[in-house]
Amino acid sequence: MPPIRAADNQPAALKEPTLGAVLTNFARTTVPSRIYKLLQFGIPFALDFGLHGYPRAAACGVALAALGAWGLADRWLFTAPRRADRKATLVRYARVISGTLATGTSLALAIELFLRLLGNAPIS
Repeated sequence: MPPIRAADNQPAALKEPTLGAVLTNFARTTVPSRIYKLLQFGIPFALDFGLHGYPRAAACGVALAALGAWGLADRWLFTAPRRADRKATLVRYARVISGTLATGTSLALAIELFLRLLGNAPIS
């Protein structure tokens, strides 16, 4: 018998989905062309602003592109039949790496914004 958690005792009306659940549901149910747009917009955005010396805007583009790559990998793994070949393993690794990159970049930008608002940001 699985352990009972505090969230299991709440009524269904009070349970709200987490950000991960919302993003996973979006990636699995949306039209794939919408996810491709994140890649098509994020990569050139990151390259252009990075080459022109705007690191925060470039990091935002990297986060968008990584989110698109994560969404495409998650959708492919969800819709493809279960298999344990090399291609599926590579897509699983790509999903983990792109999800970590999207989360880490977004978190770094949020922390930098918070420190900037406090007046003690490491990057000026």
